[in-house]
Parts: sequence; structure tokens; C-alpha cells
Amino acid sequence: MYITERYTLLKTVEYLVNHEQFNLVQIMPNQKEYVLEKTEKGSTHIVTLSHQTFDWARQLERDIQEKTKSIFRQNPVRGRRNYFFHFIYVSDLLPVDHWEPLLKDRQLKNNKRLHSSVYLFSEEYIQEEFNRFLSRMGKESSTLFDEYPTIEEQESYTHYIEQQLFSTYKQQQREIKETFHFGKPRWTFLLIAINVFIFMYMESVGSSTNTEDLIDFGAKYNPAIIEGEWWRIFTSMFLHIGTLHLFMNMMALYFLGEAVERIFGSKRFLFIYLFAGLFGGVASFATNDAIAAGASGAIFGLFGALLFFGVHYKRLFFQTMGSSLFIVIGINLVFGFTIPQIDNGAHLGGLIGGFVASQIVHLPYKKAFVRQFVAFFMYITIIAALVLYGMNRAGGLDNPHTFSATAQELIGEGSYNETIELVNDELDRGREEAYLYFYRGVAYFEQKEIDLAEKDFHTAVNIDQNFAEAYFNLAVVHSRLMEEDEALKYAEKAIELQPDNEQFEEFYQKLK
Repeated sequence: MYITERYTLLKTVEYLVNHEQFNLVQIMPNQKEYVLEKTEKGSTHIVTLSHQTFDWARQLERDIQEKTKSIFRQNPVRGRRNYFFHFIYVSDLLPVDHWEPLLKDRQLKNNKRLHSSVYLFSEEYIQEEFNRFLSRMGKESSTLFDEYPTIEEQESYTHYIEQQLFSTYKQQQREIKETFHFGKPRWTFLLIAINVFIFMYMESVGSSTNTEDLIDFGAKYNPAIIEGEWWRIFTSMFLHIGTLHLFMNMMALYFLGEAVERIFGSKRFLFIYLFAGLFGGVASFATNDAIAAGASGAIFGLFGALLFFGVHYKRLFFQTMGSSLFIVIGINLVFGFTIPQIDNGAHLGGLIGGFVASQIVHLPYKKAFVRQFVAFFMYITIIAALVLYGMNRAGGLDNPHTFSATAQELIGEGSYNETIELVNDELDRGREEAYLYFYRGVAYFEQKEIDLAEKDFHTAVNIDQNFAEAYFNLAVVHSRLMEEDEALKYAEKAIELQPDNEQFEEFYQKLK
């Protein structure tokens, strides 16, 4: 009888939701099919309950296959947990041919972690099949269907529970919609505009690929930072080195920023973006000596924010973005560890900083004051530790950038003998670095000791065959010695290594 079948279906759904704490994932428009899900003790149970009748076992098997494919599309398998797919069919008529083999538990895709079970809730087998289902989940037997109420009571109860379940489902759908539409992407577009404007202005007055211009505009430059220019940690977030760098970062900011700002809201988004960028900048200062610029640290902070969202909304996270997000993060980190030019310190720092910053502000409608305070304290502590580590690391003359800044300052002051003594002290310690000979060569050249300068520049390029500045200085030396062919040879080598260097090109044209 139809009403009894509806009663059986809805009574089962209600029992799983209220007594076994299953989540009501989906209700089909005709309300004849319900999908529920629950994760506990490292296992995920996905239950599909259908009010359907099949004449033949073949039709039933085909329906099971289609439902399995649908579940895999909507619930990608992840991690090392076990998955149990339960297909419950409620009908008072069983297929006329051999349907019993379909009830055997199966493995899916030859994977020991994927299990499938089918149950037929007919009037004759209802209690037996229900207990088999509970047993498959590791639960004790129940007497839920030992006795049925009258038809009138079933009809009244069915109408009531239909309304309750539908109301619960609609409330969940509203919460999901509100979760992804809490804010509007205002700051995302404004930050993109700011980055593009600064890039265009920098290109109009200089070059975004020129080291001196980057330093002048506020790139992360460790020697200047340890002298007190800490504002570079902030300004470097808005500079980019070349058009491709800008394009890739702004594309990432557009897609990630829009998602994070919709989920967290504009104020939280801006807090996460800036705090992640600062965290990434400090991490770069502590781990990377090179001049650096870009929004990558802040953008990786948005990855961290989405991971934080995934911790609190696991099912939504994996249904919408989880697997893809892990793949993108993994690819970026692999590139970061394999390509020397990529500032992996900023990337990892931004990722961690974005996650911690998300815990500080938390998600809309959620509060955890103790955890938020602990996260803020953790943020400050880690930042302080990175600063101290970076100061100690960057402050020593063993650091190429620190030494270069010191030597350039001495040469700029005309303290050539002090420069030579500084280099000699480092060489006496057993250090054989190309830049040491280079700066001593510059000091010798300024003292008009051309032969000594030439010898040091040759030693520098022998140690580092890609030292463009040393080749350029050799060209200058040979030009001074009136050896034009040699000067042209070294000038061409310098341009080959740095084709965009205007100074090299201008000198080369004069030589020709």
C-alpha cells in the first residue's frame, strides 16, 4: 500500500537524522528519494533511500549503477577513510526474477575502502533488512518496524514528517547559500586595481624588472630592512616584477579573492589578505636573501583562508573546491621548491599566515574567543621569532646581500682601502665568492689600479660564469686600456646575460 511505503521511507529517514545524526544531503523534487551522509570513526556512510518499484532485477541493478555514479560525482572519495554506500529501496512488490544476488555486499572499483550494500524494504522483509542495514553500520538491532500504526495514523505521521524534513532541508540550503554569499567582492576588485595602477606607474617612470627601480619603489630588500625600513614588508605586496608576474597574481587574486570575500565578508577578507601578506613578507625576509616583490604571500593567505573554511565545513568544502584546491596548492609548492626564482618562504608563510589570520577573525556567525586569542598570540609570536631569526641571519657579512650593501656603501663614500680590507678579511677566512672579488675589483678600479681590477673581475667570472656585472666591468677595463675588441667581447657577454639592461646596451653602442 502506497501510504505504508511512504511511512516506511520517512520513518527510516527520520530515525537516521534524529537518532543516528545523519546529515540530510538531498531531497529529490518528487520527494521519493533522500540522500543522507554521516562520518564517524574514519568511515563515511552515504545512504540513498528510494520509494521505487522494479519489475526485473536488471532494472534494479541499472538503477544502483546510476545512483553510484551520481554519488561519486557529488562526493569525491578523499583521504584514507572507508566509504560505505547503502542503497535502500522501499516497495511492497519485489522483482519477479532473481534479485537476491544484488543484496550481497560488494567492493567498488576494486578498492578495499569502497563498499556497497543494497537493501529491499518490502512488507515481508522490512524489519530483517533494517537490522541488516544497522549491523552493516556497526549498530545494534532495532524494533522500529515490529509494529505499524493504523493507516490513519500513518497518513497523519507521513504528512507531518514530510513537512519537517522538507523544512530542515530548505533551512540547510539557505545556510549553504548564505555561507557562500555573506559578502560581496569589493576589496578584491579594488586591490586588483591598486596593483595594476602601481605597476603601470612604475613602468611609466622606470622598469619593474630593474633592480634599482624595485628597491626605490619599496621591494623587499633585506639590507635596507635591517637598517630600519620595515615598511618594505608592506609595500612589496603591491609591486610586481614583469607583466607575466602581475597577470598570474591578479588572476589568482580574482578567483580566490572573490570566493574568500563572499565567504568571510569584506572586512575579514581585507584583514586576512593584509595579515597573510605581512606574514609572508616576514617569512621571506627570514628565509630568502634576494630582492622580492609581489602579492604571492597574500594570495597564498587566501588559500589558507579556504583551508580554514574547509576545517569547519568539510562536506561543503570537498563538494565545491576541496580536491582542486589541494592540487593547486601542491603544484605551486612543487614549483616553489624546484624553481630557485620563486620565493617559497613567502608562499608558505602566506599560507600559514592566512590560516592563522582566519582563526583570529573566524567565520561569520561563528565565535571561539579563546581560540581567536590564542591564534592572535601565535601570530605575534611567530612574527617576532621570524624577525629575530632574519635579523641575525641577514646582519652577518656571510650574507651576500648584507656584504654587498656594506661594500656599496663604502665605495659610495670613497672608502676604497676599507673596501679592499673588508674583502681581504673575508678571503682570509677561506671564502671564495665571486662577489668578493667583484667589489675589490671595483675598489681597485676607482684607485686606478687597472691591472689588479682586471685580475679580480676575471676571477669573479671564473667563479660565476653568469656574473653579468663582472663582464660589464671587464668591458670597461679593456676600453680604458684601449683594447676595443676585448671590450666588445665582454660587453656582448654582459648583454647576453642581461638583455634588458639599458646601461649595458648604451655602453656597447658607444664601443661600436
